[in-house]
Amino acid sequence: MGDMGSAQPRTSRSPRETTIHDVARAANVSKTTASRVLNGAPNVAPETRARVLDAVRQIDYRVNVSARSLRTTRTSLVGLLVPAIVNDVFGRIAEGIEEELRRDDIGLVIASSGWNTAGERVGLESLRQRRADALVLSLVDDSNPEIASILSAVACPIVLLDRQVNGFEADAVLTDQRNGVTQAVSHLHALGHRTIGIARHTDLVRPGRECGEAFRQAIAANGMTSAGEIVVEYDQVDQHAGRELTSRLIHSGATGIIAAVPLPVTAGIIERLDELGLSVPRDISLIPFNDSVFASIMRPPLTVIARPLDQIARLVCRLVTSRLHDPQRPARVEVVDMRLVIRGSTAAPPSSSVGR
Repeated sequence: MGDMGSAQPRTSRSPRETTIHDVARAANVSKTTASRVLNGAPNVAPETRARVLDAVRQIDYRVNVSARSLRTTRTSLVGLLVPAIVNDVFGRIAEGIEEELRRDDIGLVIASSGWNTAGERVGLESLRQRRADALVLSLVDDSNPEIASILSAVACPIVLLDRQVNGFEADAVLTDQRNGVTQAVSHLHALGHRTIGIARHTDLVRPGRECGEAFRQAIAANGMTSAGEIVVEYDQVDQHAGRELTSRLIHSGATGIIAAVPLPVTAGIIERLDELGLSVPRDISLIPFNDSVFASIMRPPLTVIARPLDQIARLVCRLVTSRLHDPQRPARVEVVDMRLVIRGSTAAPPSSSVGR
């Protein structure tokens, strides 16, 4: 009788009521180990991590959303995790978010992943230890099948910054990468260019995937030839990468380059063009991503694919505060348009590519 009575609560529990204890039991690990895996902590054996995540899927473990709303204390802190703080885009977005949150007497804690997943886990754990009321995340790999389980175990609201994670529903602010690249290709085509190339981020993140797909579609739609898609990996975000990819694209006959890459890479592109004796835009047209003081003071000023970073920061803060006030509301995704700002770095292509 006693055994039957003690067993009944387990048999009557629905799948959505599973707990961290159930995960640990199914994976044959301690509760502490299960918690470390679900929180994304580093220094967990790969086979142990795989076992825990497999248990999560088997028993359909989900964080109890109601439990999240039971938090009675707040730290008035929001955590921001980005690949690189010194990156011109992330730095400006962070500044905008901090300014917006300050108006609500909320502070911002910033962590950098250093463009790698191990650093991302450390940064995420650091922000969680600060007990941030919400997290804003720009992941280095939103295609990782494990990331949905890791984020689902975080017991505070999450807003994704230009990232989408399959299997994880969250508020997000996205930029329309497709529209920006499409405008750039169409602009170069209208000027008379027929062979252009693009430098872009890796497919591990949404912007890289979107840029690549948009470029290929726009090239086909305009009847143009691709001089190549150069993927800039995380450990190559520097001027050397820009110099190298420029040589490759010029060798492939490009008369125009779209640089959907961070500022250091763009700087390397400009350096290499100068070394090759190629003038912008007489010999080569150049369209980088993101407007900046750097772009406007260059000679000639740079045509850019711009995104409103201030608007992105405002939308992020609006999603954060709305979620804190109403934890149960449906997830919302805001999409920000990118636009082509035409200046002096694009013109008709040279009549001949002799000498390249």
